[in-house]
Amino acid sequence: MAHNLDFTGGRANIAFLGSRNDVWHRLGQEMAEGMTLAQWAEAAGLSHTVSKVPVYVDNNGAKVLIPNVKAIQRDDTGLVLGMGTDQYQIHQPADVLDFAQRYVDMDSRFKIDVAGSLKEGRIIWVTAIFDANGSGGIDIGGSKHVIRLLMSTTFDATGATINKLTDTRVVCNNTLDVALGGDKRAEVRTRHTSKFNADKVARELEGMAQSVEKYKIFGDQMAETRMVKETVSKYFKVLLDIPFDAKADDVSTRKLNQFSDLNRAYQQTVAEGAQPETAWAALQSVTRYVDHAKSTRGGNETESRLLSAQFGSGATMKAEAVRLITADSEFSELMKRPLVSAAN
Repeated sequence: MAHNLDFTGGRANIAFLGSRNDVWHRLGQEMAEGMTLAQWAEAAGLSHTVSKVPVYVDNNGAKVLIPNVKAIQRDDTGLVLGMGTDQYQIHQPADVLDFAQRYVDMDSRFKIDVAGSLKEGRIIWVTAIFDANGSGGIDIGGSKHVIRLLMSTTFDATGATINKLTDTRVVCNNTLDVALGGDKRAEVRTRHTSKFNADKVARELEGMAQSVEKYKIFGDQMAETRMVKETVSKYFKVLLDIPFDAKADDVSTRKLNQFSDLNRAYQQTVAEGAQPETAWAALQSVTRYVDHAKSTRGGNETESRLLSAQFGSGATMKAEAVRLITADSEFSELMKRPLVSAAN
């Protein structure tokens, strides 16, 4: 079965600090404190190189060069990772890891804990845990959360590395982009052609650190925002585009299953300690559903779900879940704002 994790060389190309239980299927290479960047690159499967190669088409048996088009190819496997132009500047996998390390070195509150590649090397990703006070996490909405900086880049000629803060609810590993809490400083895009600017990076990381505090306020407020069970049900239906008055026979089996999965996720979220009948419990149930239950297409389901949750339709669903609660006037009316504390 195909995997979205890069298994070049017959192993999962992911390197990590910490517990193996925190990594998908307990795959990957365990790293120790003090290991060199070269050791990280080797363990994470980022020691290979890539090249730009010309692209030809077949014209009645004759090879015709396509001008100003280049394939980005792995030198070890020959796999085409993406397409670019003559002007596209290649970034080597190890260079991406080096940039990530130099980036987080500008702020001691960040430390790289995971590095690897996805989709046979088409996506390179690195995470750095954010620890402001040495506790390893922060309390949001009554439960422990860990904030990480997720740095990712692709070989599709977009020419940007995306650095964004993500929040993981420790009890169940639900994830949510911190920027969705309303602070756009939690996500930064950097062009590959940009020169490393230490002062600029330090300002970006400081802005991210400040955005964590704003995100905590957002989560705590959502945990005090009442959303009764009937409204939670309507919340899920809006997300799935199911009319409120629709009969079961009028809704596809797929959507009915998704609705049931969301309700189960809500029950599990509450059982794990989230305050029931709150907007935070409803939102966390959506992140649980996306990260652990939402169906995906192609390859291994678990790894495909990671791609969806962080980069694809799952990430879009999470963003819409936040928008409904915080910025949708019709849903605000449905919740009968101004809202009262869930404790009342």
